[in-house]
Amino acid sequence: MIKKVIFALMWIIGFSASVSAQSTEVFEGEIELETFENYSDYIKKMPNSIYFDGVHKIRIIVKGDKMHLIDETTKCHTIADAGLVDKLLKGEDTGTSPRKRGSLGAHNAGSTAEYAYVHYCEHTKTGMDLTENAPLMLPLLQQDLKYADGMTSPLSTNTFAATSTTKDILDTSCKMYEGDINHTMGGMYQNYHVKAYVSDTPAPAGLKCAFYGLDVPGVLTKCIIKYDGGHVSTMSIGEMSFYIEMDVTKITARQVSDDEFNVPSDYKISKSSNNAFALMKYYKGIKKELEKRGVKGGDKSQKSTGVHYKTDGEWDI
Repeated sequence: MIKKVIFALMWIIGFSASVSAQSTEVFEGEIELETFENYSDYIKKMPNSIYFDGVHKIRIIVKGDKMHLIDETTKCHTIADAGLVDKLLKGEDTGTSPRKRGSLGAHNAGSTAEYAYVHYCEHTKTGMDLTENAPLMLPLLQQDLKYADGMTSPLSTNTFAATSTTKDILDTSCKMYEGDINHTMGGMYQNYHVKAYVSDTPAPAGLKCAFYGLDVPGVLTKCIIKYDGGHVSTMSIGEMSFYIEMDVTKITARQVSDDEFNVPSDYKISKSSNNAFALMKYYKGIKKELEKRGVKGGDKSQKSTGVHYKTDGEWDI
């Protein structure tokens, strides 16, 4: 049960345009966004939780299959390769070196060639190679999910689709998508309700790795995600739920260098994502630094892009 809960919590880990609305070129460049995030008390109070209610300022760099997300608020980074994620989902060899299950080993980085998904933090100069469990980071993928240890998470509901609603955002006409994307994992359900505005600018494959696996044809401009992970009574585990509102504030098309997807060479990157204790230690270290700097536990209530969620509030779309 402990393993299921740890893996379920990993699901929770975790957006003036300069591109034309009529662009037919697949987007390459940088996206700036703000999120407002609201978590259940249980998620926030976990000893290793890096989550808090409030605003995050985020940059996303994307080129083809590759994505680099930079959370300027927490100084946490995510680098992912959608091509390698797709291979993992198909059960194909990603070319990564074999790992001993539960190994506590680590290595220095400097390249993302062997990573499908890696998370690291500037404050601790440490990271976690989550390649083997990349599907856990992408719960909005609209398909059955498979993990390195053989565990599966079947897609139980998928109603996410385009609607007839449109709205101009950043001088671009965007179409709204809405629906439920639900999976089951063991005896625990993972239910997401998603609303998203999507532009006509074709999205590169890597961009879905920035939005929890949400695969839409264009560059996303506004989104909300409501998650219900249920209430678990075993081991006094409480309600696991959250709400995230995302508003893109700037889209800049530019040439992106492959070097922008490299992990800093002096960071210690653990390969122990299958080890629950190693995961807890990693995130607990980040939590400690965020609390020390007043990021977690400080006032993060202000969001410049407009209305945000207040418990029983409604999104303005």
